[in-house]
Amino acid sequence: MSIRLNLAPGERIIVAGRPHARQLLWPLALAVMVCAAAGFGCGYLDRDALPGQLADWRGYLQTAVVVIAAVLLARFCVPPVLRWAFSRYIVTNQRLIHRQGVLRRRERELALASVFQLEAWQTVPDRMQRSGTLVVDVGYGQAVHYEHVPEVHRFKAIVLAAIGQLPMTAMFDGVDIDGDGEYDYEGRGDE
Repeated sequence: MSIRLNLAPGERIIVAGRPHARQLLWPLALAVMVCAAAGFGCGYLDRDALPGQLADWRGYLQTAVVVIAAVLLARFCVPPVLRWAFSRYIVTNQRLIHRQGVLRRRERELALASVFQLEAWQTVPDRMQRSGTLVVDVGYGQAVHYEHVPEVHRFKAIVLAAIGQLPMTAMFDGVDIDGDGEYDYEGRGDE
């Protein structure tokens, strides 16, 4: 699957990846249990020694078992897998982008110039799998959370390196580089 991204002139993708696959553990475990239960149910209903009433309804009951299994898979297993498959974290030399969604696409972009602070949060299971949550402080008491980031410390280092490569302008150092030179930085006028 390719990433279609409208890049500004001079912008390039540094890294693009999916969230950690750990979030697929429970949907896949549920899918295995549902398929096993449906297989057992169909096998049980296919026996020759079924009581008379069940033997008469065998075809309908097997169909019902398969339909129930398909509904459970479609409701509880397929959506998390699709959410994971269509979610991306993208770092360019100017932006941090999080895309997600299958039918209803949502995209969150942050200019790297607007990042005040980065934090990496990890629980014990996160540390065991080198994933975690990247918290991006954008100022004014607002923080953006990127969850299930694989190798969160490495991802954070990549974002910090991209921020370090940004050109120094008035936005970063507070000094107007193209100024006329007449400004007194100590607050005194020319005497």
